[in-house]
Amino acid sequence: MDKIKISVNRREKTGKEEAKKLRKQGHIPAVVYSEDINIPLTVPKSNLKALRSIHFSESAVIDMEIAGEKKHKSIAVLIKDIQYNPLGEEVIHIDFVKVSLKEKIKVHVAIVLKGEPNVVKEGEGVLEQVLRELEIEALPLDIPEKIEVDITELTIGHSLHVENLQVADKLKVISDPQATVATVVAKKEEEEEELAAVAEEGAPTEPEVIKEKKESPEEDAKSAEGKPESPVKKEDKKQ
Repeated sequence: MDKIKISVNRREKTGKEEAKKLRKQGHIPAVVYSEDINIPLTVPKSNLKALRSIHFSESAVIDMEIAGEKKHKSIAVLIKDIQYNPLGEEVIHIDFVKVSLKEKIKVHVAIVLKGEPNVVKEGEGVLEQVLRELEIEALPLDIPEKIEVDITELTIGHSLHVENLQVADKLKVISDPQATVATVVAKKEEEEEELAAVAEEGAPTEPEVIKEKKESPEEDAKSAEGKPESPVKKEDKKQ
């Protein structure tokens, strides 16, 4: 995969208030780290366009230039983590990890299905993608942007597994070979499963029966003692 380039600046101050100030000024707080470095950074929002062009992929090698740095002026990095504003899709922080172009690393690469099975076209089956990422090990520059898989020959009741994928010789697959990537099920079977799931979710539960508590003889006696004496009419007393 070809490297993209971004320019960043060293961040002298850290903390929530400083981060808010930077965002208002058009910069994204960030950090780049590895076993030998840990540098707080700011990324100009204008550079997000380059990162969006790779869909913020965690497997794409980025050539990072740090302004004012002599020892680490230009380094190869990967995106490790991105934080978004909970109320939208605004990027509020980025973690980068420094990598060596001469050492193999383990990453997850997106699996993209190509084509459409005939049974799906004819409305007889439904395609289900079970696995969306493949874990591989390779040198950073040998990592592909995505793994494309042709599923046009899939038929009902058959599945495509990791061991069936064709990848470059430079890539070592880490994912379980028996893991299912995609499968096709009969449309009727799919509908029955959906109906069963809906029925199970909507099944009424038996109401809880609340039994009236019976008082013991001792409690009956105490209850009787505590009751006020029924009033007697004056006429009854005279008699």
